[in-house]
Amino acid sequence: MTAASFAQERAWLASRFAADTALYHVTDQWPLHGDVSEGQIRAALAAVVARHEALRTGFRVVDGELHAVVRDGVDPDLEVLDLSGRPEEEQRAAREALADRLKHTAFDLSRAPLWRAGLVRLGAGRWRLLFVAHHAVCDAPSLFNLHAELTEFCAAFEQDRPPSVPRLILSYGDYARRQRERLDGAGTAALAGYWRAQLAGLPPAHGLPLDLPRPARRSFAGAELRTELPAGTAPALAQAAGRYGVTPFELLLAGYAALVHRRSGRDDVVLGVPLSGRDRPELLPLVGTFVNMVVLRVDASGDPSYAALADRVRAVWRAARDHQELPFQTVVEQLAPRRGPGLPPLYQLAFNVTAAEGFGPPSTAAEDDLLLEVSGGTVRLEYNTALFGPETAAGLLADYAAVVTAALADPATPLSRLPAGPGPEGGAEPVPPPGHVPPRTAAEELVARAWAEVLGVDRVGVEDDFFAVGGHSLQALRLLARLSADHRVETTVDAFFSNPTVARLAAELERHTATRRDDRTDPEGETWQ
Repeated sequence: MTAASFAQERAWLASRFAADTALYHVTDQWPLHGDVSEGQIRAALAAVVARHEALRTGFRVVDGELHAVVRDGVDPDLEVLDLSGRPEEEQRAAREALADRLKHTAFDLSRAPLWRAGLVRLGAGRWRLLFVAHHAVCDAPSLFNLHAELTEFCAAFEQDRPPSVPRLILSYGDYARRQRERLDGAGTAALAGYWRAQLAGLPPAHGLPLDLPRPARRSFAGAELRTELPAGTAPALAQAAGRYGVTPFELLLAGYAALVHRRSGRDDVVLGVPLSGRDRPELLPLVGTFVNMVVLRVDASGDPSYAALADRVRAVWRAARDHQELPFQTVVEQLAPRRGPGLPPLYQLAFNVTAAEGFGPPSTAAEDDLLLEVSGGTVRLEYNTALFGPETAAGLLADYAAVVTAALADPATPLSRLPAGPGPEGGAEPVPPPGHVPPRTAAEELVARAWAEVLGVDRVGVEDDFFAVGGHSLQALRLLARLSADHRVETTVDAFFSNPTVARLAAELERHTATRRDDRTDPEGETWQ
């Protein structure tokens, strides 16, 4: 058992908040052709699992810290479905039904493996493998590695030859240990200094008008819309990038920043962008999760031209990449931002450009208020349906395409003249937090006292939201560990993250204590002190 990597920690923590089971699941489907048998496919899958310890990993919280528990071996969770001889449409429907069920079945994160697969036989020599894994053990590049290795092992077994797969210089556990060693003490201090300076005085929210009041409890309900950029966008991006010394990614990101600026009226635009974290050659062939989110703060003041804004984006983006190794959750811990109920820390708007060809099935959940993602000529906007309606989302998506098209036609155009309408007047007011309610029971007194000490505050109300008053996920784990160690009481991480108030935590502790009391022959119970 070793300390989890920071990427594992972030994915594990983030999934504690989300009620939607599939939000932190990564999925793919791979065709397997040739005269390969079910047994050979099983053997190939077992060989891949043996090479990559992330596929044999579960997690445990020990003394308030997340640890990875790697098993020597696991039994592949493979469901086989024989659809050979059925019509193509019937095959497709049955295959997608299986994929949907695999995707929406929850994982127990304490038990390896945190992946499952379905093997579908479509006919002689025609197979399709459906793969689902939790993001804490697998990211998008890992899916590419898995497909490549699985295909090679199948071919090697079929042809009775040794497989040709990349040599793994280090294991995922080696990576996690080295990462924590690099960020111990001085390494963290140097990176944290940059992020504290860069994000000082960060606005608590993006300022885009909402259609609905932000709920006090964070919602992950979502939907998405897609559109195509006009023909000729790709060569126009390449031409403008060469002319202004930026990349196509930076131009597309500048378009999003311009849209948010115009729609919100804010000059201080804050966006979250994922980085793959595979910045060294030895990490490229590994299966695991390496992604880190970086926060970009773009200055849109002074009505700059689109080209000038892209230059500002370039500077911010490249500085963020130079300081990307500090984990997002550590940045949150360093800044300790106070935020309103239901408000994610530091950023609520995300952006990404993916190299994959096209997108998968439409999303029904949303981690961010908005995620704008570009793949080739397709743009999708994933939006939180507890905050935005479909008409607003459609308008934002159409405006983004219009902004990029107009800006590429004339990059000297000032932001004020780009075709993005302002947001609707006003917007929904946030749901007001409840007033201060002091502790009413001995259990609430105990929890409030521990809560105040962990957060360093003088007064805690029983209906205060842990994260709204400045807490973050790592402090939450420490709080639960402290209560467990000091008072022999415990609650589940999921129960706390779903309703992080003193009242709810105290009620959970009382319930657990009553259960243990009922299970003992001695009826004396714990006393709350």
